[in-house]
This record gives sequence, structure tokens and C-alpha cells, in this order.
Amino acid sequence: MERDEKKPLDELRSHRDEGFIRRWSDRKLASQQPLVEQVEVEHPAEQPCDEDMPPLESLNDSSDYSGFLSPKVSEPLRKMALRKLFHGTDFNLCDGLDDYAEDFTTFEALGDVITADLRHQLELQEQKEAEQQALAEAEPVESATAAVESKDENSPEDPRPLAEQQPSDDDNRESPA
Repeated sequence: MERDEKKPLDELRSHRDEGFIRRWSDRKLASQQPLVEQVEVEHPAEQPCDEDMPPLESLNDSSDYSGFLSPKVSEPLRKMALRKLFHGTDFNLCDGLDDYAEDFTTFEALGDVITADLRHQLELQEQKEAEQQALAEAEPVESATAAVESKDENSPEDPRPLAEQQPSDDDNRESPA
């Protein structure tokens, strides 16, 4: 098999089936063979450092910022340059898809519009207040009538003292509430 791997790709195809797996195998073998043409490796010129960089004030949106990405450029200078780049008009655009980009602190007043639920809640609150007020008004009347009744029970209609009075069958029955 080592012999087949060293043969040129065209020769391998002539001896084999042209099925999918064979084509895949041929391509895999071809990728493992060394390239005839070697890619020219460009050795970049000397990498720029902090002194080689232009002043930040002279940079604008169309300036070349790639020099600031050099490993010899200090981190604070790189950050300042990138901050200036990203605060520029090309990168500082709002696309309108940001959910929280709008100002939600101000809103249009509802005016005279009252929802059905709010109206229902207000009616319930008014009913509760009316019931409480009716109970408050009825309470002093009940306490006054109770005081009058308690005075009537202790009234000296029966000349005998209370201890001697026998309770009647009517007194022992529970009164309906």
C-alpha cells in the first residue's frame, strides 16, 4: 500500500473505482502528501512598539488600527486605541433591535381611560367602605339597646332578690340568632 500512496493521484484514479468512497479516500491521501508548491512565509517587518504608534488624537474612523494589535504595544495604549475605535461612528450604532434601548421612564398618561378591571376594583372598594360604615353606624345603636335591655332585666319588677328568683323554662331556651 505504501506504493499506492506514493503514486500520483491520477494514476490511483485510473486503477480504482470512481465511487464516492474511493474519491473521498483519494482526496484524503492527496491532503496527506506534501505540497509541491510551498507557501511563501512572509516575515513581517519589525513589529511596531509604543514609540512607532501615531498619537491617539490624530486617529479617526478611517485610520488603520492594526498596528495597535502588535504584541510589542503596551496593553494600556492598545486599550485606549480600541476604545477610540469602538466609540467611533462606524461601531457605535444602535440597530433598533435592542429591547432596553428605549427610554421607559417617561410614558403617555392614560387620561380619562379607565380599564374594566380598575372600574370593578373601585366598585368593590366602595362596597366594602359602605358596609364598614353601615356596621360602624349600627354598632352604637346595638350597644345602646343592649344597655337598655340589661337595665330592664335588673329592674325591680319582681320584689324578690335575684338569688331567690327561679329561672323559667323560657329563660333556659336558646334564642335564635
